[in-house]
Amino acid sequence: MDQKAHGGDSEFPPPLEPGKLRIYGNRFCPFTERVRLVLAAKGVEYEQVNIRLKDMPKWYLEKFPGGRTPGLEQDDRLLWESTVICQYLDETFTQNVLFPRDPYDKARVLLLVGAFDPVVPLGAYPAYCKSTATDKDAEAALLTGLEPLEAEITQLGTPFFGGNKPRILDFLVWPWFERFPAFQELSGFQMSEQRFPNLNRWMERMYGQMAVQVCMCATQLHVQAVQLYKDNKSFHDVGLD
Repeated sequence: MDQKAHGGDSEFPPPLEPGKLRIYGNRFCPFTERVRLVLAAKGVEYEQVNIRLKDMPKWYLEKFPGGRTPGLEQDDRLLWESTVICQYLDETFTQNVLFPRDPYDKARVLLLVGAFDPVVPLGAYPAYCKSTATDKDAEAALLTGLEPLEAEITQLGTPFFGGNKPRILDFLVWPWFERFPAFQELSGFQMSEQRFPNLNRWMERMYGQMAVQVCMCATQLHVQAVQLYKDNKSFHDVGLD
C-alpha cells in the first residue's frame, strides 16, 4: 500500500480482507510506533494506512470520530488509544506475551505509562518540538519527565524494563527516546550519563532489538520532520519523494 499520507478529501483505502489487521496512523507519530513495535515483536502481519494529522481524511473522522491516532481496524472491530490497542494485541496474539501476567505487575506498568504520557508525550515533548529545542524550560521539563523511568530501571537492576528482554513498558516509552538523537543534532540536547546512567545503557540495548530496527526512522528524517512541524508545514511524507 502507498505510504503517502491521506488527508482531506482523499479516497477511502480499499476494503480490508477478512481477518486482516489494519493500523491507521502516521510514520512520525510516536503513538503509532508503539503499536508497530508490539506487532513487530510478535511477528504479526498488518497493513498501515498513513494519514495527515492536521488535515485528517473525512472518512477517518467518520470511522474514528475522536480523530485520535493510531486507530486499529479488524473485521468489524475498531479501537483507538495506543495503550489500549497494544493490550488488545497482546491478548489476541499470544506469542511472545509482553504485558506482565501478574495483575499487580501489570497494574504498575499501566500506572507508569499513565504518569509518563501526560508529562512527556503530551506535554514536554511537543513543546520541545515546537521550539525546535531553543526553549530551555521545555528542555528541562522533558528531562525531568524522564527521571521516574531512570529510577524504575535502576531499581529493577535488569537490562530492560521487562527483565532480560524488552516487554511492554520498553516498547511503550521507546518511540520518544528514538527521537532524542534528532534533538541532539538540532540543539545539542543531551540525556547526560551522570543524570541518566541506566537509561543511556538501556537505549544502547534497545537499538539492538529487532522490533526497534524494523520500526525506527533514520535520525535525519526525524530532524526534517521536527523542523517542518515547528514551521507548521506538512511533515508526513518526508523521505518518500
